Amino acid sequence: MLALARRHPHVMAFGAYVALAAAATWPLLPRFTTAIGGDHGDAWQTLWGFWWWHDSVGRGASPFFCDALRWPWGVPMWFQTFDLPAALALLPLWELTPSLPEVALYNTVLFASYPVAGFTAYLLSREVWGGHLAPFLAGALYTINAYHFGHALGHLHIVSMQWSPLYFLGLVRTLRHRGAGAPLLAGCALALAATASFYHLMLCFVATLVLLAGWLHGERPSLLSGAFLRRAALLVATFLLLTGWLYLGMMRAFRAEPYAGSHDATRFSADLLSFFVPNAASAWRGSFESWHRFTGNDAESAAYIGYISLALALYAAVRAKASRSWLAVALIGFVLALGPRLHVNGHALGGPPLPYAWLEAALPALRFSGVPTRFSWLVTFGVSVAAGAALSLVVRAGRRGPLLACAVTSLALAETWPHAFVTSSWPAPRFLRDLARDGERWAVIDATSPTRQLWHQVLHRHPQVGGYVTRAPERLERLLAETPILQPFFGEGGTVPPRAEAIRALQRLKVRFVIVDGQRIAAARALGVPIAYQGDGIVVFEVPAMAG
Repeated sequence: MLALARRHPHVMAFGAYVALAAAATWPLLPRFTTAIGGDHGDAWQTLWGFWWWHDSVGRGASPFFCDALRWPWGVPMWFQTFDLPAALALLPLWELTPSLPEVALYNTVLFASYPVAGFTAYLLSREVWGGHLAPFLAGALYTINAYHFGHALGHLHIVSMQWSPLYFLGLVRTLRHRGAGAPLLAGCALALAATASFYHLMLCFVATLVLLAGWLHGERPSLLSGAFLRRAALLVATFLLLTGWLYLGMMRAFRAEPYAGSHDATRFSADLLSFFVPNAASAWRGSFESWHRFTGNDAESAAYIGYISLALALYAAVRAKASRSWLAVALIGFVLALGPRLHVNGHALGGPPLPYAWLEAALPALRFSGVPTRFSWLVTFGVSVAAGAALSLVVRAGRRGPLLACAVTSLALAETWPHAFVTSSWPAPRFLRDLARDGERWAVIDATSPTRQLWHQVLHRHPQVGGYVTRAPERLERLLAETPILQPFFGEGGTVPPRAEAIRALQRLKVRFVIVDGQRIAAARALGVPIAYQGDGIVVFEVPAMAG
């Protein structure tokens, strides 16, 4: 085994990350084909997004305008949380593996993010600190932590942390080495990160500024040289070539009309204690109660660093000067993640606004996203890379150095180890799957829970009058809430129009079925149409076809 590790260290490292991910995500693997990794929230929205890419590309339609939701108007999808690299990677699998359950496709890219993230962090740490063991251990700290597992509840686009270390690997090599390979790598990796999520682009941008500022002290001649600036220009050009169309489309859509669904930055700020107290994502959460009071939700409050990882990073700052720039990245992330106002133990404190408020004023797009706690990725990233420097020092300290480094890392992983991986499932009624065989273009009203609506569409593959999207234009929100026949299903209150009028309105919309759960069943019954299916917690009503 040791001989194999010496001959093929990268293969061994990746295999070890796969094994580590299998243990940390348990029981995802035994439920791989029967349940989705995550709760009943946004994981199902992302799975729907994968189906929508398959469906739209197969029909030759643009994935960035969805005619299958908000029927008959359609809805722009520029701000949908697709995780574009994952969606594109899965495109051929829809056809090549037709018998594979849809949830297994989602679980494939979800699970892969853990070993791949560890591996790319390993490659970065190997470039920065050298060796194999210490970089491997640093990669383990990067991929097994509260942030990575907290967002696994449903934010696959945030969980896709594997591209950012690859970008910084290319950036470091762009500074250190001649040639076009490094800037091309950095530009492509940054494009992958940016198309997975706007947040990754923003985080990489902030970290890049911090690192360049830190490197100016020791690398000023190299940073200001014409050769480096030309390589940097190639990096930027590569990124813009690959992603410019996407962000141009987003800017045009943002300016065209107001969108609903932005988050309150104050609510989604990191609580100061969330960095130092095991939270909902932790295996130790039962021993701590304060995380229940943190702002945001269980996914967004998962900022816990771990005291051993933090101690390693601080030790590196004292002993390895080169690690300080990476620790500075963590410090900036810590400050920005606190949001516009300081929260401690669930309480917003008074006082002057925090730096995030200034950043939000300078970049209005931040108000549209509104989740400052996600800047805590910078803490996770910076601490893990800096810890790699400390582990490298330990490994080289003597014969027992490697054993000591492994022991310390094991304790650090135990400290941040996640609780049992959350999985969820929705029923897949045969009745809905059978509807997919009908090639005629007609629609449904689905008034079940938001993500269950999307799962139903994956099954029946027909347009929906409603539909849960990440960001929708305000005009479409008003149409759902104010159109008389739709208000009882999607608005606050409202009554179904008289039967004949209601049936005509549904027929004009080409609605053939109305799907409800217990919450909206009274409105569906008021239509006076027959039940086509009942079971699995839903009732499906069939609207009669228009005469003639």
